[in-house]
Amino acid sequence: MLKAIFIDHMGTLVHEESEYIDALIQKCVENSDVKDPQKVAKMWYQKHDELLKQYNGKNYKKEYDIALEVFEFMQQELQINGDSHEYCDLLVQHWIHTPAYDDSYDFFEQCPLPIYIITNNDTCYVQESMKNLELEPKGIITSEMTHYYKPAKEMFEKALEITKLKANEAIYIGDSLNKDMEAAKSVGMRAFLIGQNHVDDSYITAIESLLDVFQYL
Repeated sequence: MLKAIFIDHMGTLVHEESEYIDALIQKCVENSDVKDPQKVAKMWYQKHDELLKQYNGKNYKKEYDIALEVFEFMQQELQINGDSHEYCDLLVQHWIHTPAYDDSYDFFEQCPLPIYIITNNDTCYVQESMKNLELEPKGIITSEMTHYYKPAKEMFEKALEITKLKANEAIYIGDSLNKDMEAAKSVGMRAFLIGQNHVDDSYITAIESLLDVFQYL
């Protein structure tokens, strides 16, 4: 019997891109010899994801500190001028103020089960995001609480422990095949990949809208 829905934050409930990210990348471009915004963005995501896998368990670092390390790395690699803290603080604005997808509000209003957010973002920023968007999940479970980042299965194991649920009592919705789906599958949780109409995996269901998940409850 299903008792809850676990859901990703960035890219699932709220947009992955925003005016704040655009402004951040533009600032990086303006303060360096690299004039290709795509190169800046690609380096950011690659280094960020690399460090997320490194700082788990006893090596845990908050995502803000990881982001700071990424900007310090990029300053060296791309000769970006300026204070890395200023770049990181611009990223915080993205975490806090990024708008929700249109169907997020209907999803919260119509969902018959408690909703728990499972996210790599630091706790205070997700809480502030939900407050700004006037969305009220049953709980917010972050890497800061578990000391693990998706796609580490320990993140989901600890989320189940915190909510006192078994894997077959919750489903998970996310937007990343590698980060979200694999992590949920690793603990035996049914996974739903948002924004897709097909996926070649019998354990993953593709859905185009958050509201589509209701037919599977």
